[in-house]
Amino acid sequence: MVIHSDVWGPSKIPTLGGSRWFATFIDDCTRVTWLWLMKSKSEVNLLFQKFHKMIKTQYNAQIQVLRSDNGGEYQSSKLKHFFEVESIINQTTCSNTPQQNGVAKQKNRHLLEVVRAILIEAHMPLSYWGEAIAFEVYSINRTPSRSIAYKTPFKALSDVVIAPTFPNLPLRIFGCVVFVHLHKHERSKLAPRALRCVFLGYAIHKKGYRCYHLPTQRIFITIDVVFHEELMYFSPKAELQGKYRKIYDPVIGFDLGSDVLDTSEISLDIDISSPLENEDIITQQNPSPLVEDEEGSGPQIESSSFEDEELSGPETENPSFEELESLANIPYQSSHEVVPLPYCRAIFGDQGYLISV
Repeated sequence: MVIHSDVWGPSKIPTLGGSRWFATFIDDCTRVTWLWLMKSKSEVNLLFQKFHKMIKTQYNAQIQVLRSDNGGEYQSSKLKHFFEVESIINQTTCSNTPQQNGVAKQKNRHLLEVVRAILIEAHMPLSYWGEAIAFEVYSINRTPSRSIAYKTPFKALSDVVIAPTFPNLPLRIFGCVVFVHLHKHERSKLAPRALRCVFLGYAIHKKGYRCYHLPTQRIFITIDVVFHEELMYFSPKAELQGKYRKIYDPVIGFDLGSDVLDTSEISLDIDISSPLENEDIITQQNPSPLVEDEEGSGPQIESSSFEDEELSGPETENPSFEELESLANIPYQSSHEVVPLPYCRAIFGDQGYLISV
């Protein structure tokens, strides 16, 4: 077997288990991908030795060539000694020529692009990238590929070597809401029969789903689950988020826990009195309806009553004494604008009456 390998990292944000690196091993013939998360780059030596034993035991095959770059993790003295003992050829790339290890490089790029899309779609924190990339490797190994005649990588591998059976659970949406059934010994009589968790992928050596209960930070590996794939656990539209969900009320101006308060039942005592509360309310009149012209020339706007009245001018009647007195009693406001006297008007007396000249 010819194996392509590469190491990616370090990540600025560690996984939930504290890993910052990952190593991939890809079969050249079938494109089956194996992935390991690492806390340190120096773990490559032990990981490859475990991988070599797994291939030899599970598939009854022998690794003949390992293709990698010139990274120090593949050039350690212990790993070179292991290559000599097992008669494995380590083919490395030339300096500044990463394209010679293109199979592993492109696989890592593909994994990271899919993981980025998964986390964005599920509204999940970046610390879940380790679970997302393990879920993606599980899905890729069970997805038909054009490079291997539209077979799944595991199917192509089983055609070449004698491979054990793999647990094939239905593919689900990563990060969706899943309810885990609690058995009798895990609950009391009045306790809920299920826990609301987030789906994080599949177990490695068990035929079950990995479900994470965020309030207790506990991972369940079980098959007794109910999926709600239309609802993402970390989505703002999700319900029953517990203490980890925060709702911002624009009226109150602070976050409310959905498990403590319900914004629909909050009553506010706000003083909305204003200086205009005793004044008449001015309402907008409905627009005048359209009427048909007698000659049928088209619709016209019916004229309002105020359009028939003539504007006040020099030839209009003078205002009465009561009207002038009511105008004089209006208190002065700073918003008034001083303007010249109207045409043919003069101020008479201390009260500022307007009379015609």
